Amino acid sequence: MAVKKAITALSLVAALFTSSSVPATSASPAAPEPPAACAGLVQDFAAKLKQAVGALVPTPNTAAVKPLIGDLLVLLTAMQNAGCIPSPPVSPPSAPSPAKALESDAPPEQCLAAVLNVISGVAGLGAAVLEGADAAKITELLKALLQTVNDTLGKCGLPVPPGGMPAMPPAVG
Repeated sequence: MAVKKAITALSLVAALFTSSSVPATSASPAAPEPPAACAGLVQDFAAKLKQAVGALVPTPNTAAVKPLIGDLLVLLTAMQNAGCIPSPPVSPPSAPSPAKALESDAPPEQCLAAVLNVISGVAGLGAAVLEGADAAKITELLKALLQTVNDTLGKCGLPVPPGGMPAMPPAVG
């Protein structure tokens, strides 16, 4: 009787081991997907920023920019969900998961700080546009946001989109 129980227990352990190792091997081929997703999301983010630059410089067209602010925030959330950038902690920080640690060689605290600066920059630009701030203030916030986004690419190990990130056009006059 004890042998029968031991065989049943070993069979269960073997079944659990087999079932737990199968998903791990099937998950391995999916590892290259986050970089591809990140490249596309960064490219979309750059395209929205380029539209924002075009709508805000030299004369701000706030009606054209309002939906872009929302689009930028949605893309930031998509990058967080894809594992491209860290999500801001809502509780005390915990140890990063091993999968996240392998995605970038950049120090995680520098990336998180940069991401928070981008979120803050997009929100600040959105607030200025909604408040009807003057062109100089909006241009200053946009210039700071563009610099922050460029810094974030390096700090988070994100790919630079084809053609690079948008830049402020040269000053006229």
